Amino acid sequence: MKKLVLLFAVLLLALPFIGVTAQEQAVVDAVAEFASVLPEQGYGVLQVADLTLELVENPDLVLLDVREAAEFAADGHIEGAFNVPIRTLGQNLNLLPNLDAKIVVICKSAGRAMLAATSLRILGYTDVRVMAGGMNAWGSAGNPVSTDVVEAPAAGEAPAVDATVLAAVDAYLSGLPEGFSIVSAQNLATELIENPPLLIDVRSAEEVANGYIEGSQHIWINEFFASQDQWPADKDANIVVYCQSGYRGGIATVMLELMGYTNVRNLGGGVNAWNTAELPLVGVPAPDEEEVAFDLVAFLGEYVAALPDTFNAVRPADLASELDGGAELVLVDVRTADEYSEGFIPGAFNLPLQELTTHLDLLPDLDAPIVVYCGSGHRSAIAMTALNLLGYSNVRSMISGFGAWTNASLPTSQETVVVEPGTAPEFDANVFPLVEGLIAMFQDGYLTVRAADLSVELVENPPFLVDVRTEGEWLDGHIEGAVWLTFRDFISTLDQLPADPAAPIVIYDNPTHRSSMALVFLKLLGYENVRALGGGVGAWTNGGFELVTE
Repeated sequence: MKKLVLLFAVLLLALPFIGVTAQEQAVVDAVAEFASVLPEQGYGVLQVADLTLELVENPDLVLLDVREAAEFAADGHIEGAFNVPIRTLGQNLNLLPNLDAKIVVICKSAGRAMLAATSLRILGYTDVRVMAGGMNAWGSAGNPVSTDVVEAPAAGEAPAVDATVLAAVDAYLSGLPEGFSIVSAQNLATELIENPPLLIDVRSAEEVANGYIEGSQHIWINEFFASQDQWPADKDANIVVYCQSGYRGGIATVMLELMGYTNVRNLGGGVNAWNTAELPLVGVPAPDEEEVAFDLVAFLGEYVAALPDTFNAVRPADLASELDGGAELVLVDVRTADEYSEGFIPGAFNLPLQELTTHLDLLPDLDAPIVVYCGSGHRSAIAMTALNLLGYSNVRSMISGFGAWTNASLPTSQETVVVEPGTAPEFDANVFPLVEGLIAMFQDGYLTVRAADLSVELVENPPFLVDVRTEGEWLDGHIEGAVWLTFRDFISTLDQLPADPAAPIVIYDNPTHRSSMALVFLKLLGYENVRALGGGVGAWTNGGFELVTE
């Protein structure tokens, strides 16, 4: 696919309206290289909760704050971060480690961070991500902010990058105007009346089908570079790019600027901000009578009632015994491609959770025996629940995940399993959009909280804490302040949850399985701020935190 995109880009460059010099070709090739792997990157957005976990597990993580020096000093920063204002980034690559260093870019709200991260990726940095929501989100989550004076890291030798590409990136970054080429929803609405720019919507077709800004041209970001024949012919045209939340729009902005377009802006916050400003979309589908009549609560209640006592969980040792006994199981590894490449259960093929609903043609029929697994059991429980709801009748999740499998010294493999796609079955028209939307919620993170972080929250800003274990487990000890809503009765006791769908809720069990399923239910029902305690009660007690029995 990568070679095909590069070949197509070269063919496009041969067209008369593009016309680049030999010097510019290096920039075009760098943008093409970046675009060719874009679909594999998940757009490089890292949620705040996931970053807090990584900071514990990977102390070598590079935190690059690209706000202005005055913002960095006055508003505070994440401990360990250092400041390189975005306009000077191209001139300070000697402050960054090598091209393969793990870098997280930070700004106030993530708009500038995406511009900087995309620029670094085009320069050849291989592992650059953006903290979603920036320092606004970091502070809103109750995380600590430091105001200590931070010295820049010792300058080293800048990595070897193409001089022509670096010059183009530096010219772009250093020339960013006031506002950093980001336009607010309200200002764009005014412009659309007085002096309309060209609008380019880089969301997926499924997102566009739910409504778009009137007058927009649709070019999906994953096909953006290969669709240059749809770009405006006038490189001085007034262009505004937008996506759902602003991140993909930032990527497209950098691409266009480096390809010679001079007046490109990104809609800050994307369609989400447009909706918040109560501005109109066109093409919004009318409610379907069958969808309106669909009773989601009853549907979920029937699903839970029909679950076996195992709740479709299988332990690693039991799965190993089944495989040793010749059971013909379909093993699906829902971790990322990088995790899969480091080793997996023999015979398993890789279908990352984020891609689950787009590659259902890789799964057998609805009654095939399927076991899904991930690193800890959380993602696989989400995937299992999603597949169950779609109608797959024989799907289980391996509890505690691949970590427990390797800890038990069970066999692993690195011989990649390739599955040829077939034809996905027909799904209930009421259910599939819900499940598809659910999986989209996990594109940027998995909605977990670590025991240590939860212990702090319970003191400073307590969430509504829910224990979904059995009565016996609850009586043996539970986290102080928790409300007990056993998983089997969870759907019938929803009235005991906060009425506010935005209220923070944390669910736990032991280990993480039933809580992951309950999290799925609440996300489907519209709860906005739900997380599962990673590792459950076991992680809580292993972290040195107490349980109560009253």
